[in-house]
Amino acid sequence: MRWLLFVLAQGAAPPAARIPPEARLEAPSVAALQRDPRTLPRATREALAARVAVDAESPAAPPGMHEAVAAIRERDLPRALASLYRVLDATPDFAPAVYEMGVVYFRLQRYGDAAAALERYLEVAPDRVGDTRALGHCYYSLGDYAKAKAHYERVLAAVPKEAEAWRGLALSEMHLGDAAKALEHLDRVLELDPKHGDAWTWKAEILFDADRSEDALAAAEKARDLDRWQPRAWFLLGRILLDMGKEKEGLAAQARYRELASAADRVHTIESSLEYGPHDVALLRSLVELHRSVGNVPAARQALARLVQERPTDVELRIYALDVLEAMGDAEGARTAATAIKQRCAEEGKAWRRLERYYARTGDRLEQARAGEKARRLGSE
Repeated sequence: MRWLLFVLAQGAAPPAARIPPEARLEAPSVAALQRDPRTLPRATREALAARVAVDAESPAAPPGMHEAVAAIRERDLPRALASLYRVLDATPDFAPAVYEMGVVYFRLQRYGDAAAALERYLEVAPDRVGDTRALGHCYYSLGDYAKAKAHYERVLAAVPKEAEAWRGLALSEMHLGDAAKALEHLDRVLELDPKHGDAWTWKAEILFDADRSEDALAAAEKARDLDRWQPRAWFLLGRILLDMGKEKEGLAAQARYRELASAADRVHTIESSLEYGPHDVALLRSLVELHRSVGNVPAARQALARLVQERPTDVELRIYALDVLEAMGDAEGARTAATAIKQRCAEEGKAWRRLERYYARTGDRLEQARAGEKARRLGSE
């Protein structure tokens, strides 16, 4: 809700005002971020009718499209946006570029601009409504729940088993005051994806608001067990347990919620900045430390993977990854990190000295001896 209020408050602000001040962007990226997708040139009906369908990665795609796809894969969204504007200025209404522009704007949390691009996409490719679940998310994020509901229904008419569209429809119904339909749609999400933690969390909230505390508790516990680092599940558990008179458990759940919520706020801030500077090693390392602080092993692994990808042969980063995973008790992750050190830093004495300590802790005496010998041969201190 805090983020939704921020989005609504910032709706009239110029796009450039949303660029994080620490972002180091090239001029084309800055220029692209300052543009308005509503002012893109339009293709004539004749040009659209004559155009042969071309995939975004086809050799026949317009100049700039391949660069945009590569930038998206590298998480460099400002650079992707610059390439997409280049495509659409030269080849108006090229459908794959319009669609990707909508997705990029959505990931940048510029929901009004994302909606404008995805609406244009539907004008150009009206038979592709099943691709546009994100348009419903845009309307929802901007607080237009009726419009979001209508669009989710369009998407589901085309793609009936789209779990995220069912979830969006459920939340739209909830905000529009129909809790029964919201629960019905959430149950549909859980039929399609029984491990959908967010759906279990929302189900718990609706059940609790309907004074069905026992059912709400079971749903909240399911949500917590599926993702033990999701703050909302712990928040709901605290409310439900306290309401049921289980003060000790409720207070413990509230304390865990506060810890996770604080970390989640900081993670959100860092991830928002990383959308504009995906290769910032300092930010990525801060992200690792936040996940480490709350014991979130899966998220720490993902952040470490991004971090070492930036500098694959950097021995200090490789050792740091092993240090973090060992400290978190992630034996599998540590083993993978140790293997990567052997492969990527084979001529670094300090790498082998660190591996010697790692194998000593794991009890692998043979590998410990080999690592020690290699460290001495390379002259490590």
